[in-house]
Amino acid sequence: MTGPAAAPAGAAARVPRPAAAGLVPLSRVSLFDGLPAARIAWLEARLPIVRWIFGTPRPAELVVRDRLFVVREGRLALFERAVSGHQVMIAVLDAGAIYSTLGDVEAPGLDALEDLAVSPIPGPALAALAAREPLLARNVAEAFSERVAMLRATAAVLAEIRVEDRLLARVLQLADEFGTATPSGALLDLGLTHAQWGLLVGAARESVTLALGRLRAQGELVVEGRGITVPWRVARRGQPR
Repeated sequence: MTGPAAAPAGAAARVPRPAAAGLVPLSRVSLFDGLPAARIAWLEARLPIVRWIFGTPRPAELVVRDRLFVVREGRLALFERAVSGHQVMIAVLDAGAIYSTLGDVEAPGLDALEDLAVSPIPGPALAALAAREPLLARNVAEAFSERVAMLRATAAVLAEIRVEDRLLARVLQLADEFGTATPSGALLDLGLTHAQWGLLVGAARESVTLALGRLRAQGELVVEGRGITVPWRVARRGQPR
């Protein structure tokens, strides 16, 4: 592991999870909301696609400076290195989400959770496009405002002292974004290992295993394999008032 742009050690040792069906069209990416259909079609024909097959080394094109990156297919984890030196998973991005090295900042650490496709947009090209389509600049600002709000929530989660409190809060946070409604609760099926949940909450794998056992015994979570169901009474408790 040579720097924050590298995936965590052992990250590729998981069972592959194929990405969801096909590329997300730009017309369904919120970054381009409100742009004329002709402009979106023009972009669709010109934006490059960088493929990252699960378990293979990260393509260098996904950490180039001064780019806006649009996730077009699959799920991507973002990491940062804590002061202690260990990696913390700060976000999981779904198709349609963005990350950035605009302003020549260093890229976050990246890990493919399944097969990925990403469209990089060079900073100068984004600036030229925004000059023609001013609404795009607002969309970019809104996207990063949402990211800041998510990171505030993540910081609050990591401030919890007990591992099970951090873990439950993180599960609720991700279930709100990625969960699927079932009769018994919100099903979160990201295929994450206990070690990866540890990266999400800043704890060792063994601590996560113990915390999951306690939460399951208390009826706070239902764990089946790598899927976690949040009962509706617990999910409603975690919703903002």
